[in-house]
This record gives sequence, C-alpha cells and structure tokens, in this order.
Amino acid sequence: MEKQSSTMIISKYNLIISILLFQFLPVHSQKSNTDYYYQELIAKAGLYHLQKDYVKAIPIYKQAFALQKPDALNAYKAAGVFALAGDIQQAVDYLQFSIDSGWTEAEFLVNDPYFIAIPTASMELWNQIKNKAYAAELRYVSGLSAPELRSMINQMMIKDQLLRYKRAQLTVQSEIDKINLEINQADQENLEQAKLVLSKYGWPKLSAVGKDGVNNFWLVVQHADNDIIFQRLALKEMKKLMTGREINLENYAFLYDRVQCNLNYKQTYGTQVVWTSMGEASGYRPIWREDQANSRRKKMGLLPLSIYALNYGFTYAPVQKHAAISRDADDILQASKLTDSITYYYRNKQFDKAYQAADRAAIIAGGMSDKQNLQAAMLFAAIADYDSDAKYKSIALDFLYLTAIRGKLTKHSLLATNFNALKTEQRWIEIEKLAH
Repeated sequence: MEKQSSTMIISKYNLIISILLFQFLPVHSQKSNTDYYYQELIAKAGLYHLQKDYVKAIPIYKQAFALQKPDALNAYKAAGVFALAGDIQQAVDYLQFSIDSGWTEAEFLVNDPYFIAIPTASMELWNQIKNKAYAAELRYVSGLSAPELRSMINQMMIKDQLLRYKRAQLTVQSEIDKINLEINQADQENLEQAKLVLSKYGWPKLSAVGKDGVNNFWLVVQHADNDIIFQRLALKEMKKLMTGREINLENYAFLYDRVQCNLNYKQTYGTQVVWTSMGEASGYRPIWREDQANSRRKKMGLLPLSIYALNYGFTYAPVQKHAAISRDADDILQASKLTDSITYYYRNKQFDKAYQAADRAAIIAGGMSDKQNLQAAMLFAAIADYDSDAKYKSIALDFLYLTAIRGKLTKHSLLATNFNALKTEQRWIEIEKLAH
C-alpha cells in the first residue's frame, strides 16, 4: 500500500560517482551534495517500490541510508520493502527506527498489508511493534487540540488505501471492475465527510490534527477531481492559513496545481505529471513561466524539478527564460488561431471541421481565454440547432461548464444567448447553478 507523499524523490546517479565528488569538495558543499544524492537515491528506491520491484529497491535504500539516516516516512517505506522481500529482521529494525523518528499512524501500520509477513513469522514480535506504535501515537495526540477529528480523517484514508492496495493485487478484469465500484463509493463517502469537516472547521490545522491528519485530509481532497468546486473551496480555506505554521505548504502547492490543471490552466509549481505507466510519467504537465518554477518550489519546500522528475522515471532539463516566455505565448497564439478557425468553419457550415479545431484548442493548457470558451460554447450550441449529432451539444456543454467552474459564467450570459439546444440536457441544470 503506497501512501502518496510530496517528500518522495528519486535518483539516477551512481553512488560511487557521488563519493568521488565528495572527496574534492569543501565541507559545506559536501553536505549539500550528500543531501542531493541522498534524495536522488530515495527517489529511485521509491519508484522501484511503487513498481513493486523490491529486489531493486532494497540496495538503493541501503545506499541512501549509508549517506544519511532516513526520516520516519522513508524508514517506514524501507521497512515495507524488506517485509515484502521476506527480510523480517530488517523490516522490524526499520519499523522500530521509523516509530522512534516520529511515525505516528499506528492504525495505518497495523492495517498495512505490506507487513503481513511479520505477524506470520512472529506474533510476539508484531505485538511489540504494535504496542510501541500505539504508545508513540498516544504521546503525540496528547498535544493536539482535536485528536478525535484526526482519528476520523485517518480512518478515511485507511479505507481509501486498503481498497487501492486490494485493486493493485488483482489481475481478473471482472474483479477489478468490482473493486473500482467499491473505490468510487468509498471516494464519494470520503468526499461527503470531507465537505462536512471543511464547513465546520475550515482547513484542519496542524495543531489540531497533526501532520498525518493534515496530510491525509489533503489526500482525500486531491482525490476529489470530480468535484472541482470543492477543491477550489478547500484551497481557499488553506490559503487563510498560509501566513502561519498551520498547514503543510507542499500540500498547498500540490492542490493548487491540481486545481489549475482541472481548470485547464497551466500549473504553477510543477507537481503534476503526464502518466504513461505504473509509477512512470513522460514529463510534466504544462507549467506557466517554467523558468521560475524552481524558485516557486523552493518557497513551498519542494525539491527542484530535476530531482522530482526522477521520482517518475524521466529526466528533466531546465527551461530558460526566453524559451518559457515563448512557449507560453505560442500556446495562447495557437489557441487563438484555432478559435478563429472555429468561427470560420461555423460560418461556412463546415461543422465537423469546427469541432476538430475546437477539440485541438481545448487541450492547450492555458490557451483559450474565458471569453473564447464562452464564444465556442455559443457557436456549438448554435450548430446543435442545425445538426443533431450529439457531439456538438457535448462540446458546447464542455466549454460552458469550464467557464462556469472557473467562476467566469454569469446568469446574464446564459439569458442573453440562445442555448435552447442545451437546456434539455442534465448538465445544463448544474451549469445554471454555477452561474453567478
């Protein structure tokens, strides 16, 4: 069972090379480079971990920990890898170290299927670990102002992760389909519960629910991609706490980018990737002023894009200022040309070509303005009056919905435009509710 974490980063360099470099660097540079290579190694091990290649993950973890002692999370991850590989003693040692270093989620540990080999080998040893974990957690929660809320949030995430772990073990499609239904149901239940929490408490504070409670609540919100309005509201509540020390800034960066991407803007911090396969990606989703991204990341406690990229199995080359500015301008220009094409094809009654142009323009992140989105919605609603092909209604509603969830659609716009072809659709009701 893999817990998402913005602290996971990965590696491509050989440890021997790093040791040779350290021999010729001043003391302060040695520490800096040791940290750098440690993070790379941890990230590489994390990728193998995610891909279930535990044989490859183990020596990488060992190399990393020879450079630097792990924190609680990475010690916990290493323990899981050793347990799955059948090395019970190492798994126990790293679990003990993780608890001593601040691991606070005893209930998560007890339910974690990665460690099933430990009670199988020795129930007495497993009970010792459980007792130690619960005792450490009890000490931790004694300093929190809302331990009951933390417990409820953490239970939400345990359910979430156990179902996803179960799905990862399945190979029969019918069984996968069944578990997907359970996951969807659990996600919806978690979403409704998260909404109640947000409405009652605002964004949960670190002093109230602890670092694990805050992180787990964030994970629930991250999974709520089918409710972007809620994600935006959660982000607004997080922003209220930005000036204090009551939120995890990394969480804010991840959620901010998630919302930006869901609204078809470019991301700001470079936390979202283009997935290609299990645990791997081909690159970053478009980043606005990409040359400034590392500076923004540093302010939020995030590592450079070059290291974070290795977390997903790809390498990253920094983008210079001129190239970043040019790319942003080109995307806007390309979207504008395609939007003009939509109008041209509409006027010439070449509706299918208009649709193709719109389909291309719609995938350019940050390309079309709100005005252009609304214009496209109007044109395709008009096309739907002439052509019964359902795709024209669908794309008109897509553009209209995007404008609405961005908060840019007014009721006046809906009344002043002939959207009769769309008013029989179920999605129209939701759009009307979102218009202000």
